Amino acid sequence: MKVYTKTGDNGQTSLLDGTRVPKDHPYIQALGTIDELTSHLGKIKSQIKEEQVVDELHYIQKRLIIVMGIVAGYDKAEAESIEIDIENIERSIDDYESKSHEFQGFILPGKTTLSADIDIARTVARRAERLLITCKGVEGVVKRYINRLSDYLFMLARYIEENPILNLETLNLEVANQVIEMVIKKAKEKGIKVVVALVKEGGRPISMQAMDEAFVISYELAIKKAFSAVALQMGTHEIAELVKQGADFEGLVSMLDEKIITLGGGYPIKVNGKVIGAIGVSGGSASQDIELAQYGAGLFGRG
Repeated sequence: MKVYTKTGDNGQTSLLDGTRVPKDHPYIQALGTIDELTSHLGKIKSQIKEEQVVDELHYIQKRLIIVMGIVAGYDKAEAESIEIDIENIERSIDDYESKSHEFQGFILPGKTTLSADIDIARTVARRAERLLITCKGVEGVVKRYINRLSDYLFMLARYIEENPILNLETLNLEVANQVIEMVIKKAKEKGIKVVVALVKEGGRPISMQAMDEAFVISYELAIKKAFSAVALQMGTHEIAELVKQGADFEGLVSMLDEKIITLGGGYPIKVNGKVIGAIGVSGGSASQDIELAQYGAGLFGRG
């Protein structure tokens, strides 16, 4: 079967019942816009590393194909299932809203490239909604679904803007400083004063920041924890089990001139299973340092 049929060369196409209509017919406009929206979601999905969001977008793409079938008259029996999809989208909207700061007034898109792409998809969804209004006989549930989908995309864009490091695959100075600021904010909430250091995949330091009145020794410890975590690709508290007396790597610390440290608070940063760097935190108790290091590493979404 060939992709091109030449039947639409004169600017017409067929409806479900075989009627030939212009390609700017309201139904064709609506279907084309939903198809456009599906493609935008595909671009967004390819950029996102957070598994939950990827799964949501993938499912929405599949449901939009069903929606197109309903609009075209093929899958009217599926209209009832769209009601459940609306409820699921509303739950996702509430979830992203709870994770985002309150905002008032208009939003100016473009804070990040990814959020800008999501906002473009949102406007395409709004256009699809407007076009569906001109299509007589289209089930109301379809119009409600597209309406909620545009709201979902609005909140997803705001969530991505506030969590830009969730979707990065590499470490650089800007990202490292964002991570450190968020970890320090968490340390302040706990009432502890820490030093936070980040290193790249090869162990080279990227950035280190110290809270006021943090212990002087924490500077060296934070760097060593980060280096140890990236060198052995595991948490420093896990290394302790491997090097203790009688374990497989007993004596490793002394062999490496104490470059490796086993105090808790070092944690590798992984994206898609690959270690791209590590974080070291020092200044609190062992459990506090471990918790903060895990939090910082976890900001990168999928491990």
